[in-house]
Amino acid sequence: MTSEARSGPDIPSFDPASIIFQGSGVLAVNKPAGVPVHRGTAHSYGLAEIIEEWVRRNPGVIEIRAGRPIHPVHRLDLEASGVLLFGLGPASARKLQEAFSNRTIRKKYLAVLAGPVDAVGHVHGRVRSRLRGVYRMLDSELTFRRLRGDERLSLVEVIPVGGRTHQIRELFAKIGRPLAGDLRYGKPTPSRQFLEKFQVPWLLLHALELVLPEEILGAEKTLLVPAPPEFHRVIAAKGWAPLEEPR
Repeated sequence: MTSEARSGPDIPSFDPASIIFQGSGVLAVNKPAGVPVHRGTAHSYGLAEIIEEWVRRNPGVIEIRAGRPIHPVHRLDLEASGVLLFGLGPASARKLQEAFSNRTIRKKYLAVLAGPVDAVGHVHGRVRSRLRGVYRMLDSELTFRRLRGDERLSLVEVIPVGGRTHQIRELFAKIGRPLAGDLRYGKPTPSRQFLEKFQVPWLLLHALELVLPEEILGAEKTLLVPAPPEFHRVIAAKGWAPLEEPR
């Protein structure tokens, strides 16, 4: 998103370079951290509205007619970045949502945690999540692999099972290893200290990889987005070995 170019009175311009894939009614984009998926009570616009406005002003670039809504089929937190899927029509959106419900879409995240963790691990617990419009406590789980770490911070690769609200953040907080800088689930003082020390505006959570099953596009498709600069800033400051770019 660029703050200089405006495509509406209040909506930032969409950067088409953030498109990872489009075809067969599917649009995958690299969501920047700090932008909500869609508008709500606290936000007058989200990425869905940004793209819709851009399509209206640039017809024909994305395979959807101007004025037609696009459909977010899963969510990333406001602070999170990375692979985000949209359906470009009701039928494709339903197909993607069914794949998420059936857990045939695989996801992989990067996160920076406060404190040390084991080389590999599994976390299971109940998290507060919205189901059919009602918030309730639901079973949730994830597995993780430590990529870098010391006694103060850990960089981990996370594979969530299912897609509960704030699943990764809440489960790690429940085992005493919240995401570094997480002012909602972590302790306020060390969270602020992390944000100030590493000059990052929020916690570091990135949707690194998403794998679409064969039934969506006719062949399995892996969508990858490298870690954003904030991750590399922390890695360099800690003196850890650089991350290899995903391929």
